[in-house]
Amino acid sequence: MEPNQLNLFPSVMPTPALLTGTLVMSADALLKWKVQVLDYQQKVRETKPVQQATLFDLAPKHCDPDRIDPLQLQVRRRSPP
Repeated sequence: MEPNQLNLFPSVMPTPALLTGTLVMSADALLKWKVQVLDYQQKVRETKPVQQATLFDLAPKHCDPDRIDPLQLQVRRRSPP
């Protein structure tokens, strides 16, 4: 096995990221953007998530699938046919 994953593709030459010397966004624009992000995040936290509706009447769940611990389940072996 190759110790370095880049050796798997010798024809691909990595290129350095392009860095600009000047700021693309002004300080005021950055602050305005941060406020918009904060407002959106607060609005999302405060609103209730949409509940999915069903087309058919389903029987109530007999257990909560999120509380099942797969490591605690008993394994049953099938007898050969």
